[in-house]
Amino acid sequence: MANMKRKNIIVTGATSGIGLALIHHLQDAGYSPILTGRNPEKVADLSHEIGVPGYQLDVSDEEQLTKTVTQIKADHGPVWGLINNAGIWLEGDFTTHSTKDIRAVIETNTLGTMLMTHAVLPDMVSMGRGTIFNVVSTGALYTRKLISVYAASKWAIRGFTGCLEMEYAPKGVRIMGFYPGKVNSNMYETAGIDRNLDVAMTPEQAAEMIIVMLKDESMVWSHVSGRSIQDYV
Repeated sequence: MANMKRKNIIVTGATSGIGLALIHHLQDAGYSPILTGRNPEKVADLSHEIGVPGYQLDVSDEEQLTKTVTQIKADHGPVWGLINNAGIWLEGDFTTHSTKDIRAVIETNTLGTMLMTHAVLPDMVSMGRGTIFNVVSTGALYTRKLISVYAASKWAIRGFTGCLEMEYAPKGVRIMGFYPGKVNSNMYETAGIDRNLDVAMTPEQAAEMIIVMLKDESMVWSHVSGRSIQDYV
């Protein structure tokens, strides 16, 4: 079995929000986080500032994804963990969305998560241990108007996560999902959506929940949801 004393964890979408909070919390918890994101300048700046490896990675680009994961393995050794956090928001009447925007959501939120998992899972199975963590959404737990494409992208990952959980836990690899409610991040602003975030959970609170779920390797946390108590008002 490969030496897994060093627990390298790739975090996608790590230049802001939950992803960036996770980089700090993983460091504090003794893991070896690897920061990835689409913007090369942000990746380089944060990598230098925090003191962690950083790689440009757009999870919707299959060729870049494959090359980047291969390079990470060559540079740092076995990947113990993967946190699929990269995602984009799309809101509005379904008929108003362009086919380009629909495709972008599915290719990032759904295929990006699946292909990142596909890139690291075989090695974890060979080693008999590892953890893949999918940051999903409460949008995959219920239905409501105006988020049809986003919800579809996340409902797919809910099923994907649950099936892999059952398939790979007997092989020593944990596949877990975290379903956050409203988070105070720039995801809505980037999508051009005005949202009251005063009642939202912070990225740090979300990261703290994920760290708890990561620590005990004898446990698989299945479909865990979390939201700010103020978000129920």
